[in-house]
Amino acid sequence: MLSLGRALSAWTLSSLFERRDANSAHRRADAGSSDQECRRSMRMVLESQIIPRLVNAHRTGEELAANSSTSQPFDDEIATFARLCAAGKRQEAVLLIERLRSDGLDQEGVFVDLITPAARLLGRQWEDDLLGFSEVTVGLVLMHEVIHGMGYEFHDGPQTAGGIKRVMLACAPGSQHVLGLAIVAEFFRKAGWQVVLEVSPSRTELCHAVRNEWFDLVGVSVALDSQLVALSDLVDSLKTASRNPTTPVLLGGPIFSTGAHRAETFGAQAICVDARDCVPLALATQAP
Repeated sequence: MLSLGRALSAWTLSSLFERRDANSAHRRADAGSSDQECRRSMRMVLESQIIPRLVNAHRTGEELAANSSTSQPFDDEIATFARLCAAGKRQEAVLLIERLRSDGLDQEGVFVDLITPAARLLGRQWEDDLLGFSEVTVGLVLMHEVIHGMGYEFHDGPQTAGGIKRVMLACAPGSQHVLGLAIVAEFFRKAGWQVVLEVSPSRTELCHAVRNEWFDLVGVSVALDSQLVALSDLVDSLKTASRNPTTPVLLGGPIFSTGAHRAETFGAQAICVDARDCVPLALATQAP
């Protein structure tokens, strides 16, 4: 388990590695230590959260693997697909999939033999400092969009409340700063919650996600001032669409550390600016 006892505002960590202070060796060392922790955290999130939700479309990963096509992509094709996704080149990525399909790779094989290793490759390249986090995030979001475009969706979660609390964490549409959410996810997992890190880029898909699965809490991270304009509508849409009729919404993200904001203004139950406070705030929003 990660050691995250620092006074970190973890919902803002996505900017940590892009703002290193070249004039302070101490701050560079501290950032480097946090860098390694966050890399390990994101690697775990990739393995346990994002990749399964990318590939577990209609059936479990084991079932997909058991029925995968005999035709498989070569390592260089997997690397090319990962590179295209990280560069945001959706059309070229789709063309690569279409070529592989014409060579005999079936649709399930696309998930198991192409997207799964490509997503893991992005994680390794970021962990090895070969890619920036923004590139990894763009790549994962594009993979999600490709799968959605193929007519697949994840709906394997519970449909009613259970004994274990479940939280969906997502960015407000218009930004892709998943790193801070990955750290927040650690605190929820340590407290025994089941965490879904949703990489959907649009309001429609976020609403689709809360409609398909039961969540005891929805956390939304906001990075940009411009996103505040539509935030109330987003929160209202999520609550209206949610399978849980009393879903509370917890807000966080860089924008809330720069000024005074009230959760009620946006129809939310609380605002979190420090990851260490996320679980207590979440518990405070739960109905008795």
